[in-house]
Amino acid sequence: MSVINSMLKNIEQRQPTTSLNEQGTVVVDPVYDSHGVIKKLLIIAIALLVVVLSYIYLPTASDDAAQLPERMDLVTKAQSSKEAEQNNTPVLINAPVVSNSDVIKPVAKVEPIIEEVAAVKTDTKEPFVAEKPMVAAITVEPNTVPSANKQSSFQVKKVTQQRTEQQQIAELLRQAKQALEFGLYQEGIDDLSQILNRDKGNIAARSLLAATYFQQQDILSAQSILEHGIAFDSQVLEWRVQLSKIYITRKQYSVVQQLLSDDFDSQGDEQYWALKGTAAQQLGDHTRALVCFEQLTQLQPQQGKWWLAMATSKDAQGDYLSAKRYYLAAIEVGNLNPAVLKHAKQRLQTLGGVS
Repeated sequence: MSVINSMLKNIEQRQPTTSLNEQGTVVVDPVYDSHGVIKKLLIIAIALLVVVLSYIYLPTASDDAAQLPERMDLVTKAQSSKEAEQNNTPVLINAPVVSNSDVIKPVAKVEPIIEEVAAVKTDTKEPFVAEKPMVAAITVEPNTVPSANKQSSFQVKKVTQQRTEQQQIAELLRQAKQALEFGLYQEGIDDLSQILNRDKGNIAARSLLAATYFQQQDILSAQSILEHGIAFDSQVLEWRVQLSKIYITRKQYSVVQQLLSDDFDSQGDEQYWALKGTAAQQLGDHTRALVCFEQLTQLQPQQGKWWLAMATSKDAQGDYLSAKRYYLAAIEVGNLNPAVLKHAKQRLQTLGGVS
């Protein structure tokens, strides 16, 4: 009984404490970190957006980069064809300044070409938006070139064409010489004739063509070539000398004297003096012949034939003492064929008693 009472007392003592504890307790709801969750969701959303955008635009950019050289080639070809058409048209000296609207007109032709090429590429997902700015940037470049520069470029091209014509003639002359060296006479004649059709006053080509005809025994063709050249330019001594050789073979010495007049003495060389002296000696003009052969003895003193020619003219004039001296000089110098040497000795022996 006492145990029960003590338990009841204990219970009674505990009840006020429990009520106080129950009255003083405050229930608090749990607090969640909403800002952190929002940040995490935003990061995830941005990452997904980046993945999606990269998936969409990266293939398009790579395709556009692959198409860019092709578009550039098309634009370049279109511009070069347009410039070629403009260059074919005659350029006036006082050409008006080209306006911006005139220069940008080719854009209307270039853009449809690029759009068609872009449409052929079926692997692209979206149309290429930057095509028009690219074309505009390329086509605006002609605006930076003023009309004066275009005229100057046209003049430079014209000078280049003139030089090219001269180079072509030089190349034909080289080919002709090479063909003649290998015995291809017809090919050489064709090349030389082509040169004369372009340049009638080409001295080297006409001289070589006449010499080739002469070598082929086509004397009439050689004569015709040289006579046409002299008619075109009468001051070319080389053509006169070659034509004189032809007339010497025909023994038309008077024509040779007309061709090799005294006006050309200042330009005379060994061939000139030899032809002129031979023609004068054959015509009996020994005074003129002596002048020519004296020039030759100074130019080629080692040739005995010129000393012999001097002796012959002196002998014909009756100046036997001078003739004897020149005969001796011819024999001493030598370089004579046996028949001529024999004649010189015989004539010297005949004149031996002259004192």
